[in-house]
Amino acid sequence: MNIKPFISIIAILLISFLYCNGCYNRVDLGDSIAAVAHGLDISPDGTRVVSSGQFALPPQADDDDAPKFLVRSASGPTFSSAEQIMATSLPRDPVWSMAETFIIGENIARRDISLFLDHLARTNAVREVSLLFLAYNSTPEEVLKTETAPEDTAGRALVKMIQAQEAQIGLYSPVTIKEFLYKVSTAGVEPVLPQVKIESFEGKDRLSISGLAVFRGKQMVGSLNEQESRGYHFMQSNTRGGLFVINLPDPARPGEQSLQTLETINSTAVVKPVLNQGQLKMRITITAEGNIYEVAYPHILFDLSQLGLFEQQANAAIQSDVEACLRKAQACQSDILGWGQAIQRQQPALWENLEADWPAQFASIPYEIEIDFKLRRTYLQGRGSVEE
Repeated sequence: MNIKPFISIIAILLISFLYCNGCYNRVDLGDSIAAVAHGLDISPDGTRVVSSGQFALPPQADDDDAPKFLVRSASGPTFSSAEQIMATSLPRDPVWSMAETFIIGENIARRDISLFLDHLARTNAVREVSLLFLAYNSTPEEVLKTETAPEDTAGRALVKMIQAQEAQIGLYSPVTIKEFLYKVSTAGVEPVLPQVKIESFEGKDRLSISGLAVFRGKQMVGSLNEQESRGYHFMQSNTRGGLFVINLPDPARPGEQSLQTLETINSTAVVKPVLNQGQLKMRITITAEGNIYEVAYPHILFDLSQLGLFEQQANAAIQSDVEACLRKAQACQSDILGWGQAIQRQQPALWENLEADWPAQFASIPYEIEIDFKLRRTYLQGRGSVEE
């Protein structure tokens, strides 16, 4: 008996089965619409969750004024059910895995983000490298509906805004879903999120990054303002870029002060728990290098002996920012600085005694700060480098 025909039939059936099994949930490109941003919140009364999506629309070659994006929202008992309801109002299948921006609503952040965390961890339509933001004094839907020229969508605009922040301003850094999930589930460190604010400018709404949301456990407990956020930035282990302002006496106007802007090239922060006669103290050492970026009165630089005063005032300005951040973090009982992790690594026996009541313990730990800022360039014609 010739079994070759039977083997051929079985092979064809097997290949067909495998092909269909791998493609049963395939969505044709022409039948789908890509989500560029995803907003997740809860109703003000806390009874229902709200899911919002911003979807990119295909460009219209013959109409420059055609809408660039579409925003849809729906509510339900869970995020999955809300997204199913939303899908019924869309002419195409939403592809959530394309979203590179996630926005948490302030309502859910101040109540409990457990349901949000479960949604992030359970669904396979979320990328760990997507960036997280918090809608401050607004809702994710309102943020997503805000036009953000020259970018076509708010989701893409927020990504570019936060990526430029560190190098240009030195206030806010991107926070990925992976980083947020790690910090919210790890003892000895708490997460922060960049806050997105809707502001009115020349009669039109625009988005801005304004402060950092501070979490303790699964709840937002406060915010860092601009100065406190800059202090938080300086206390990260390694940072690059950023600007800050110092005050100097103006020799041309006795008794008056002038503002000078310094640029940070890089900075390094080291935090060390110190035990002295059974008393715990945190020692913070920040080493930074920078340049003179702008001076209000150029005559102040005619004498390069003034540069030591620049460095002295830079040390004072950085210390003021760091202290402001520390005061707010301890007031919120939120270890956004990772002191608990530092103690766990360097004093494991001590951490075992502190861990159970760490938020309250963190709030009362004294600290000492040492800043060492060095100037590298003045950007003056002919004498730009600062000699050692």
